[in-house]
Amino acid sequence: MSRRSFLKSAGVSVAFAGSSLGFASLGFAQETVLHAYGVTTAQMDDPSLISKATGIKLEFTPTDADIGVFMRDALANNIGETHDIMIFDGGTQDILGPQGFYAEIDETNPALDLWDRTPDFWKKSDISVYDGKTYGVPILGNCDAFAYFADAIGANPNGQDEIPYSVLYEDDRTRGRVALDRVFSQSLACMANFLKVNGRLQIEDPANLTPEQAKAVVDYAVERKKAGTFRTLHNSFEEQVQLIQNREVDVLECWEPAVKEAEKTMKDKAPVYAYAVEGGKKWGHGAYVPKQALERGNGEAIYKVLNYFLGGEFRAYQARDRSYAGPNMDLGVEYAEKSGWSPEQVEELRATDKKISRKMSNPNAFWAKPTAPHADVMEQEWQRFLSA
Repeated sequence: MSRRSFLKSAGVSVAFAGSSLGFASLGFAQETVLHAYGVTTAQMDDPSLISKATGIKLEFTPTDADIGVFMRDALANNIGETHDIMIFDGGTQDILGPQGFYAEIDETNPALDLWDRTPDFWKKSDISVYDGKTYGVPILGNCDAFAYFADAIGANPNGQDEIPYSVLYEDDRTRGRVALDRVFSQSLACMANFLKVNGRLQIEDPANLTPEQAKAVVDYAVERKKAGTFRTLHNSFEEQVQLIQNREVDVLECWEPAVKEAEKTMKDKAPVYAYAVEGGKKWGHGAYVPKQALERGNGEAIYKVLNYFLGGEFRAYQARDRSYAGPNMDLGVEYAEKSGWSPEQVEELRATDKKISRKMSNPNAFWAKPTAPHADVMEQEWQRFLSA
């Protein structure tokens, strides 16, 4: 079932129960526990850091980047009954905000004291706002591209070269050694951007293809698939890491944290995450609050955690462990310096900030649209590629 069809069948309008469930009924008499649901890489490697900083235990239920799964859990499974914070790509608020699932963010809440100093680039972006209303707190951002083993394509291993997307699609050196993301909003959109930037197709927005454009891009994808270009498709962070560590492929679409994770065991044998000629897909994660969570009386704790996401500790660890940037990166550097991180680690944080700025400023890069108006037809065409 397509995402849009699912939303229609679910009626999108959801009735919310206000009763307390499970941990919420305990209030604040005992250790405060909140539940978060979101993209795997948004969670901290060491969740105890949040507890120490806020006095709140945040239990995290991970999901992948599949918008259909996220919407199903939000609406049909009514996950707001059991979870207090939801973390996903910006754009879900376009649907879940007006329909009453997400609460508006109270920008004047005393616990959210880092909001005013957070740059408008983040807090007034499509990550947070829809129709003039703020539904999300921006917490992470990057520009997704691909990872490559430098020796396979004759690139400089220092990772500073700009590498064309053609190494995924049309390079004899990598034929049969390429992995794509199974999710259409990643692979189909990036392939469309490649064809657009290189003058192959007239495309206005790679993340929101018209029916004719989607068909043309998938025709190209099927052609490359039949030519033996692709070895496999993956659909989880764990699969990305496994493909890298086993060196089953030479080039793969993946999230940058997969490279960081592989570096822990592979050291200098790990692949490089690309600065792509065609830019890649820009995105940002927001933290959103189901209305039911506030009705359970969890607002005070929730806003403490939201503010933590804007602070230096979260920023520093996400940059170090995931290579992600986000709002208030200067606080991350300040935190690292005050916490006695090595000069090399502090400099790496500064380098991450510069790296993200370089990728985000590439004029060929495009913004992700998880709830794109033409997502239905894109998904349908992508199924044709998967079945080919």
